[in-house]
Amino acid sequence: MKLFLVRHGQTTANQQKIYAGQTDVLLTEQGRQEAEAIRPILEQFTFDRVYSSDLTRALDTQKLALPGATAIQTPLLREFDEGSLVGMSFAEVQALTDDNYRRRRDYTPYGGESADMVCARLRQFLSILEADPCDTAIAFAHNGIMNMMLRVALGENLDYTGVPSKNCAIHVFEYFKGRWRLLAWNYMGKL
Repeated sequence: MKLFLVRHGQTTANQQKIYAGQTDVLLTEQGRQEAEAIRPILEQFTFDRVYSSDLTRALDTQKLALPGATAIQTPLLREFDEGSLVGMSFAEVQALTDDNYRRRRDYTPYGGESADMVCARLRQFLSILEADPCDTAIAFAHNGIMNMMLRVALGENLDYTGVPSKNCAIHVFEYFKGRWRLLAWNYMGKL
């Protein structure tokens, strides 16, 4: 089974370089264009199931990138809950936190989630897929989910990977012999 993970398009928070977490921010015009731009790539495939985070930015990306498809919405695919850091600029958070925090991606001191908590949420979602496999599924989600999927595929003992995932980037994973593996990161062509 293949799973395409798509990050949402640019949001107002991305544009302003602020932490949005699970706040329901909107796509910018650029974000809408990014979502429409990946449509031809996604149209090459038949998706047996379409999933999305229940946050508006992911849902809107799905509707623009796969018009006509109806997504199964789930809070399991939401971005990190960043607690009291939501609304702060990247620079403010960097000044407030240390390297260990940024390496571990742990928002629990700020009333949010840790990487382990988000990874557990993602594992719940993956267990749904594993229990009822299909050939190809697609899920629209967030940067934190992309990185936690890397953690699942590459090893649970990894700290937060922090590998860049551009807006509307497509990442492809495969469930093979009882485990997930990475097939493509920032995919933009044929497998």
